[in-house]
Formats: sequence, structure tokens, C-alpha cells
Amino acid sequence: MKMKLDEEVKEAVERAQPGSVALAGCNGSTVRSTPDLANSLRVLRAEAEVHAISRALDAVGWNRRRAAEMLRISYRGLLYKIRQYNITASNGGQVSAIPQREKVE
Repeated sequence: MKMKLDEEVKEAVERAQPGSVALAGCNGSTVRSTPDLANSLRVLRAEAEVHAISRALDAVGWNRRRAAEMLRISYRGLLYKIRQYNITASNGGQVSAIPQREKVE
């Protein structure tokens, strides 16, 4: 079950329908197109990352080093994303809150 995080996100975007974006297998999540397309894509990417990371962690029994290898990202990168998205074994890959990027001037 080799997968790459970037490939998972790309596939989710390619499955998008005009007017809305749905993630197949991601709890039926749908992001409606809005004038702020960048925000919609950010949410879509975050949900796809959470889904891919949760699947990988579940597949290897939450062995984070093996999950990072499976996703072809660094171990530290995986730890960062787990903390960023607040992924736990008990939340089943649900996105609790997608962090908003703040504009730095």
C-alpha cells in the first residue's frame, strides 16, 4: 500500500466537480466553490492530507515512522502534520479545525 501524500491530494483535486469539490472516501466531505477559490482549495488539501495520513497511520497500527515512509514524507513532516491537524487515533481522521493561514507583512 505505497502511496504518496502529494499524489493523494492531487487525485482528490482531479475528482472535483465544477461548482463543488467532493473527496471520495473522506466522509463525504464537500467544499462548495466560492469567490475565494484559494481558501476552498486550502480546505480541500487539508482534508485530503488528513484522510491520507489517517489511512496510513491506521494501516501500520500508528507506527509513525512506517507511516511517514509509506507517505514518502519525512518523519518530522508527519509529526508536524499530526499536530497541525490534531489527528488522534480516537477521532478517526476527522478534521477538528483547519488552521487558517495568517498574512504576514
